[in-house]
Amino acid sequence: MLPALVALLGLLLAGATAGVLQLQLEKAAQAAVRQLGRGETEGRAAATVRAIAGDAVHLSAGTAGGWVTVRVAAPVPGPWGLLAGWTLAAEATAPAELSGSGTAMVGDGRP
Repeated sequence: MLPALVALLGLLLAGATAGVLQLQLEKAAQAAVRQLGRGETEGRAAATVRAIAGDAVHLSAGTAGGWVTVRVAAPVPGPWGLLAGWTLAAEATAPAELSGSGTAMVGDGRP
C-alpha cells in the first residue's frame, strides 16, 4: 500500500510541476512575441524567455504576412522529463510593427 501511495504522490507532483512549467512557457512566449513584434532582437527575447521559464527553454521565432510567431519549448524538470522525454511547448502570435521602410523588423533587424 505504501509504495502505491508514494508512486501516486510522485505522479501528482510531476503533474503539478508540468502545470507550472506550462504557465511559465505561455507567459514567456507572450513576452517574447511582444518584444519581437516591437522590433527588438531575438537575443533580447531569448534572454527574457530564459528569465521567465528557465535556462532549458528553446526559443524559435519567425514572421509571415506581417505577423510574428514565437514557439518556446522545454523538457519537464525531474525524472519524468528525462526518462520519458516529456516536453512542453507554448506558441504566441502578434502583429509585427512596421519600421520606417514599411517592412516588419524581427530578430536581428532584418526585414
